[in-house]
Amino acid sequence: MKLIFKNILKFSILYLILYLVDSFLKNNQELSSFRYISKTLLSFSLLIFYLLNNTQEDSGKKKLIVTALCCFAVGDLFFIAGNRGNMIHFLVAAFLFIIAKVCYSVRFFNNKDFKITKLIPFLLFCFCYMSIIMTLVYNQLGLFFIPLLLYLFVVMMLMQFAYLRKNEVNSESFWFVIFGVVASMIADSLDILKMFYDPEIAYNKITIMFFYCLSQYLIILGVLKETKSVTNMENSVV
Repeated sequence: MKLIFKNILKFSILYLILYLVDSFLKNNQELSSFRYISKTLLSFSLLIFYLLNNTQEDSGKKKLIVTALCCFAVGDLFFIAGNRGNMIHFLVAAFLFIIAKVCYSVRFFNNKDFKITKLIPFLLFCFCYMSIIMTLVYNQLGLFFIPLLLYLFVVMMLMQFAYLRKNEVNSESFWFVIFGVVASMIADSLDILKMFYDPEIAYNKITIMFFYCLSQYLIILGVLKETKSVTNMENSVV
């Protein structure tokens, strides 16, 4: 079994199979209770993959990723329970997801000086993104206005810190993480719109899980492939 987790191709196939099983159970009401098992296996397979392949010497960074993955795993279980109509479970899940995303953000943080002008396009995108989401769901939010605003802020913060890794790490790691964060944003957006705008939007029973699982896979793969960029290493020597 260890050989599967030490090989990216073999693990990718295993992860895909676990995703397909979980997706099948999600879309079959009579079998949905088995998702507590399938989702746990899916989540912890990624955690095992990370632990067995991580070569990061900084134990603090390692703990942040482990904490994030554990929060996502537990949050997923509360989210499944929330699908049965208990909004408290949704709030607990959202809280755990916020913690997980903050852990990712701190993990991606670097002390690089940057010009604010480089962030202007990104900040404009964040403003437009949050404005569109809030406009679509505002009338249905009620007491969930502040929690959703906080959640969207954390989503944007994660995107920002992932973006600021550019030229600080190797391009392969950077793009894996960026695509993973974008996939996470798509999953979050669809989930929010499903809950507060249109329950049938964008085939969400399939798309949300697809983008969520893809995001986790790409982010972890990007973290595992991370090394300092050549440019950054040269600047450090100088």
